[in-house]
Amino acid sequence: MNNARWENWTNLTLGILLFLAPTFFKNNNLTSEVAARAGWNAWIVGAIIAVSAGMALRNLKPWEEWTNLVLGAWVVLSPWIFGYSTEGGPLWYSLILGAVVATLSAISIPIAQKLQYQK
Repeated sequence: MNNARWENWTNLTLGILLFLAPTFFKNNNLTSEVAARAGWNAWIVGAIIAVSAGMALRNLKPWEEWTNLVLGAWVVLSPWIFGYSTEGGPLWYSLILGAVVATLSAISIPIAQKLQYQK
């Protein structure tokens, strides 16, 4: 058991929510091309966040937290990269979800490093 459990459970849940986001994107005013790019991004990044958080729940390592920190930042930037920064719902979904993933990962990095050096 590790000391960053709640952060990783939260990131696991957020990764799943991001994976489910394409359904939300399709129901917005996005063009089919933008929705497709945003959808593929959400599926891939959401899956990686969920898997990384799940691995961290089993045995916390710094690389898992760094991975989710970078992916959280990527999710925050995604609306501008994929062209949906003018769509309120998807924009805020990405900003909030990405910021929370990145923040929780940043909180967990020192804990993971400390546990790594204790072994």
